[in-house]
Amino acid sequence: MKIFWLGFLAAIFVLPLAVATYFRLGFADVQSDTPPSTWESKIMGVAVRQAIVRRATQQPPADLENEERLVEGGKLYVNGCAGCHGELDKPPGKDWSHFPPVPQLPAIGTHYTAAQSYWIVKHGIRMTAMSAYGPFYSEQQLWGIAAFLQNIRSLPPGVQERILAKPASPPASN
Repeated sequence: MKIFWLGFLAAIFVLPLAVATYFRLGFADVQSDTPPSTWESKIMGVAVRQAIVRRATQQPPADLENEERLVEGGKLYVNGCAGCHGELDKPPGKDWSHFPPVPQLPAIGTHYTAAQSYWIVKHGIRMTAMSAYGPFYSEQQLWGIAAFLQNIRSLPPGVQERILAKPASPPASN
């Protein structure tokens, strides 16, 4: 029984101390030009997903499938998000400069619900490249982006063309 308790105490005290020492002595790879280790990706991935699920409790509006909302959200995406998350009409690029890598949404879509996407865009994710855009967009615009992200891989016919269409130039005056 004494060996059991010694093992238990070692696990409780020695293991966390060893992990803390590993990080404190600078053995962890922190450069952003190499992919993170598997265990690091798994721990951070789970932590981020669970935090978002826990906090994104707001119910989305009923009209997320509304074509006008998709176009509005798509235009906001193209003008503000596509630089990092990928352009609609271009192949995805590799992102080695951020941890975790910025998801290329036109290529992979999102596994988050509309409410979770809304929360992410509004509040951002600390210590990642995802900034908080709540101060810059209205609630309607945030929900428009969330609606667009929910449908980014299966936009209704003609929506992508409307999003990418350049506004008509006013006629030149003499």
